[in-house]
Amino acid sequence: MRQGKRRPAAAATAVAVAGVLAGCASATGAEDDGDRPLVGVAMPTTTSERWIADGENVQDQLLALGYDVDLEYAENDVPTQVAQLEDMIAAGADALVIGSIDGVALKDVLGEAAAADIPVIAYDRLIRESGDVDYYATFDNARVGVQQATTLLQGLGLLDEAGDRTDVTGPFAVELFAGSTDDNNATVFFDGAMGVLQPYLDSGVLTVPSGETGFEEVATDKWDPKNATARMDTLLPLYADRRLDGVLSPYDGISIAVLDAVKTIGYGTADQPLPVVTGQDAELASAKSIAAGEQYATVYKDTRQLAEVAVSMVRALLDGAEPETNDSRSYDNGVKVVPSFLLTPQVVTEQNYRQVLVAGRYYTAEELG
Repeated sequence: MRQGKRRPAAAATAVAVAGVLAGCASATGAEDDGDRPLVGVAMPTTTSERWIADGENVQDQLLALGYDVDLEYAENDVPTQVAQLEDMIAAGADALVIGSIDGVALKDVLGEAAAADIPVIAYDRLIRESGDVDYYATFDNARVGVQQATTLLQGLGLLDEAGDRTDVTGPFAVELFAGSTDDNNATVFFDGAMGVLQPYLDSGVLTVPSGETGFEEVATDKWDPKNATARMDTLLPLYADRRLDGVLSPYDGISIAVLDAVKTIGYGTADQPLPVVTGQDAELASAKSIAAGEQYATVYKDTRQLAEVAVSMVRALLDGAEPETNDSRSYDNGVKVVPSFLLTPQVVTEQNYRQVLVAGRYYTAEELG
């Protein structure tokens, strides 16, 4: 199967995510005739533990199906990722699963994949400005932003556990952080969050002392916690004579950076509690921080489930079937609406982390301390 030819789709056929691994290699015949499909898996970086887990989960599940896998990480360097994809195409990959670094930088190399009739699955990050993206496996990213904003309001006491308005009036001083401008998801997260927060900002219940509320102003290049630390350090003088009550953080690495920064000016004591800080990805450091009562919340996105979705799409395509999707409207990449499968994210707090993360076997109780 190294010729890199796309399998014809069967219009009425769908592959259920829950059954992706049933039958394993025998379903494809890969081990019966020695003709093993090759799947290229391109992930953005090993600097985030969630991307390491994503790559390993996708690889393990593909291997369990009897496929060969070329898993590569580009360490957030776009030319490296392009070169890796070119190598996968030249090697005769039968399908590509891509967690992109820059959502608009892969148009040419995806054109090469299309010319070789190689299907492309965008993994968690939408690839934009290309008609050569076949499917998209992700979470409901607008909901992620809503969940982040809602947990910020709950931590401040403006909403109760059910999400209903309380009689708390504020005002509360908050700062906003967003992800990288080259990642389409960052905009979706931020827009989802601001749809919830804007009425509170307009009414003065929430204030932003820095005045930085636009996406470009609050974006964090490459999602790098070092860049978040640098920006937070420039904001700290604003809080010499006032309290920072909360921070909208889109990602756990940024959350930990923010918490570490505010600790340097005395937060984290009985007299000066830490601000309410949100997050995403349930990374180990943040899960431990939540368990310790520091970071207020994260949004848990089970990478095992996302891998199952992507692998089910690969398997369907290589078996000549049409992958299962549940959204055909939301993700317009500028050239086409990409058929997608959206998973549901889940909020994790100090109240439910044992139930979600430990009982769900994402972490052990020992890992969380």
